[in-house]
Amino acid sequence: MEMIKGYSHKPMGTVALAELMNSGIITREEVFISSKAGLLYGDISAKLPPMKYLSEQLENKGISIEDFSEYEGLFQTLNPAFYEIALNKSLENLGLEMIDVYYIHIPEITKLKLTEDEFYEKMEMLIRWYETKCFEGKIRYYGIAFEFMVEEPFENKWHIEIERIKNIARKVSGEKNHFKYILFEYNIMCDWADTVNSQMIDGVKLTMIEACKALELETVASMPFAMGDGFKKYALSDMLDFVSKKMNHVIVGSKNPKHIEEILRCWRGNLSECSGRQRFSGTDLVEIAKCNNVSKRTIYRYKAYYEEMKEAESEK
Repeated sequence: MEMIKGYSHKPMGTVALAELMNSGIITREEVFISSKAGLLYGDISAKLPPMKYLSEQLENKGISIEDFSEYEGLFQTLNPAFYEIALNKSLENLGLEMIDVYYIHIPEITKLKLTEDEFYEKMEMLIRWYETKCFEGKIRYYGIAFEFMVEEPFENKWHIEIERIKNIARKVSGEKNHFKYILFEYNIMCDWADTVNSQMIDGVKLTMIEACKALELETVASMPFAMGDGFKKYALSDMLDFVSKKMNHVIVGSKNPKHIEEILRCWRGNLSECSGRQRFSGTDLVEIAKCNNVSKRTIYRYKAYYEEMKEAESEK
């Protein structure tokens, strides 16, 4: 759920959370709330699309279009002033005094437009803001929600060194810093975080999952069912089993209560072992993309779709 739009949180905060807590069914301590900030959205409650929202609600608070970097229609910023507005809006909509984890959403977009030093300088400014909010009690922990870096690990333009980010947090607040979580897509059809040595920790090349473990960062898997596409080839239990073996936490959800009940049954039962599958190298995948007119990003994310294509080509 995005923070600045001002509407995703409202039903949860004003209806679901309030009703459950007021009735005594749950306590605040039993609910772990996470959210993200960094992307420019409009405000549906005020009927403001993104650019109109920027001009009418943000510019008078010192935030301009120059603060954002754009990629494929997504506008991302590392300006702490934007996060301040987003955080307060989230807390208001949720009816809470604190959010448990507050992510920096897709910082790769801003990194794409800056030099290495400029990017990490902006990240340090933002981390200082985050640590202040943790000290104030408005945020318990913070982290980064990656997208392009994990989905396209062979594209150096997206690369961010999480060890360097962790060292910035240590510089700001020492070993007791609140940088604790890394969120990224990980599923049976997109497992780059466990197969590509994309991070360097103490001079050793590691996978994203290994690097997070070395830095004592909690890993959170998003899209465990590959946005629903995984069901075309795999059983629910296989997909949950695959993700839970490697990740500390998994974000699962559904609009259908029956699907949620099925997910809970799988978690409570004995998840089956996932069968082994062929893995392709980055070079193989790029060649498949060229032959089938498919973008590299699509190939990177859901390579399982193209296993049969590869096999068919080899049989010709």
